[in-house]
Amino acid sequence: MLDRNVYRVDLREFAFLLWEQFKVDERLLNNEFYADYTRETIEGFLFHARDFAYQHLGTCYQSADRDGCQLGEDGQVSLPSAFETAWDEFRAADWCRLGAPAEYDGMGAPYVVSQMVNEILMGANPAFMIYSGFCNPALYLIDKFGSDELKDNYCQKLASAEWSACLCMTEAEAGSDVGALRTKAIKQDNGSYRIEGEKIFISAGMHDLADNIAYIVLARPEGAPSGTAGLSCFVVPRFRLNEKGEPAESNGVHCVRLEEKMGLHGCATAHLEFGLQEPCYGYLLGDRENIGLFQLLNMMNLARIATGIYALGMASSAYLNAAEYASGRVQGADFRQAFNPRAAKVPIIQHVDVKRMLLEMKSKVEGCRALIVKLSFHQSMAMNIEFENAHDKDKKAPWREEHFKHQGIVNLLTPIVKAYTSDQAWRIAELAMQVYGGHGYIADHPLEQYARDIKILSIWEGTNFMQSADLMRDKLAMGRDSKLLKLFHNEVSAFLDEHRGNNVLHSELLTLERAVGTLVEAHALMGQWVKERKLEMIFGVSTRFLEMMAEVTISWLLLDGALIAQSAITASDVNDDEKAFYEGRILSAQFYIHNILPNVFSKYEIIKREDVSALESNSDTFMTRSQQYA
Repeated sequence: MLDRNVYRVDLREFAFLLWEQFKVDERLLNNEFYADYTRETIEGFLFHARDFAYQHLGTCYQSADRDGCQLGEDGQVSLPSAFETAWDEFRAADWCRLGAPAEYDGMGAPYVVSQMVNEILMGANPAFMIYSGFCNPALYLIDKFGSDELKDNYCQKLASAEWSACLCMTEAEAGSDVGALRTKAIKQDNGSYRIEGEKIFISAGMHDLADNIAYIVLARPEGAPSGTAGLSCFVVPRFRLNEKGEPAESNGVHCVRLEEKMGLHGCATAHLEFGLQEPCYGYLLGDRENIGLFQLLNMMNLARIATGIYALGMASSAYLNAAEYASGRVQGADFRQAFNPRAAKVPIIQHVDVKRMLLEMKSKVEGCRALIVKLSFHQSMAMNIEFENAHDKDKKAPWREEHFKHQGIVNLLTPIVKAYTSDQAWRIAELAMQVYGGHGYIADHPLEQYARDIKILSIWEGTNFMQSADLMRDKLAMGRDSKLLKLFHNEVSAFLDEHRGNNVLHSELLTLERAVGTLVEAHALMGQWVKERKLEMIFGVSTRFLEMMAEVTISWLLLDGALIAQSAITASDVNDDEKAFYEGRILSAQFYIHNILPNVFSKYEIIKREDVSALESNSDTFMTRSQQYA
């Protein structure tokens, strides 16, 4: 039973976002860089990804969880039995090459397309996909900052997933406090650095799927300042390279422990030692020390977006599994026949509370997907503009304003994608289990595993509180004048102005308009707190503000989709299946705006109260115990 495919995906939803809502063919594919990418080729990739997920990844999702990973006495890590074959098939299908740049033998697909493909593959088997997950981010990092030698040695290998990569930041005493890192880098006469230290919680940190692993290690060179200002970034291979650039002898990287985790059992989460048993050498990224965090910023943002995509892929499959189960699970009579002993039993999908739960899941899945596609679309546009104008150093060139608009939306939405999607994926998995009832809690069905696998995503790549702090501090200027908030507000306002005369969704448009105004008012209130020197209060409510902004953004995107669906329904050539799809889009928007968006108003009421109970609490509040009752 464990070798059956449990993954589900609906590609009609993908097509709607690509061609009807974001009009990628008109707005993106007309660029000369994408001459090889048409609607037909992109849909071909999506169908191929679905088939690959159904045949090769979804079939070992549950069995890999049961097999787990083991660390042998010799330090070797064994992975779930199905992963070796799946890796060979993954590489042969060139999935890693899809998003890699052409100069490294990649396919150079638009970012928005590669991320849609990633949702399918990551949702089908997240533990497996982690082993290749850092290949492209590491490639882009090395390509941007690395020497020609590093590029020649690593980039093409990463593009093809012949080698893999992983990020090594966390240490036992330095989790969120990155400035406390102790791993040392000692410069050698030949320009390399001897690396000494330990890293924990390293996802896919040790395995033999790839011929080599490129560890991206954050360390402190000898003599560097304390704190984050003294950190540098190094490329550390698992195996040293010979004169031909091929893996040769061990480079002193050893796995000393695998973590026992709540979920993602198929991913080897490793405690690694660098240079503590034998010498380990790394290579500085760039031509100067002490800029490691700056260099890693782009890679970390890509990883945060990927975290949201992992969450969406699993949450979407959990929802579709629940809908499928509810359609076939017969239990109870229709509530209108509750007192009729002869009433026929009906599938639970006809019960109003089950429909309520399914609509919440559906609206959140569709909303988070639209959110991620919007970010990915703007990232694609920003990358195109950068590439087209790579040689223009004029800081006042007209193209820079257009680039700012696209990159600004990406920067603004990244913490929201990471935090809100991972939080809601957990909620969606819990609701899907509830639809199944007792069957959702047992291991025969995938729901309990989705819940276990999803939970880490609110912690990965910076906890969700850190995302809200980043949103307020670095994106929204702590409530003061924010160019990014103006950019966002102008976009939503233009949308509302365009559709102000709509009669069918009039009340939803009005609710969104009120919610946007409330969001702006809450932001201004925090700016007032800054003037009153109440800075600490902002971080007491920053998580709520991020949720408010997510709910406004998703309502906007769902309503945009509903208006498109409304127009499509009026077309004379819409068949019954298409009509049902479009009607479902409208119901998703209405449900979300009527049931989720009002949270914006209640959260603002909480924020306005300026509650200081959390600020006034201390360790005694939580840890004091009477000797009599301790």
